[in-house]
Amino acid sequence: MKIQILLFTFLGLLLIACTEESPEDPLDVYREIAYSALSNTQKESILGDWKQAEVAAWTDGNYLVVFLTKDGMPPIRVVVNPETGRVVEILT
Repeated sequence: MKIQILLFTFLGLLLIACTEESPEDPLDVYREIAYSALSNTQKESILGDWKQAEVAAWTDGNYLVVFLTKDGMPPIRVVVNPETGRVVEILT
């Protein structure tokens, strides 16, 4: 009987651990790298919360972070290399 209780307890804990999602978005790292590379003027032009910027796969294994901007300006697009953690290019 004790073995069954321990087994069910262990399985319950395992199930909870496997289904619990991390509240942190793994793409936040690329958003932070991209945002840090922007000038103060570019940062001020961002519409909304920069932490909600769209992140998409890009060429050569890189990621593209897109910041929407105010006043009808084109979005600021930043290419980030995930292996080096560096900005490859800022496209405006």
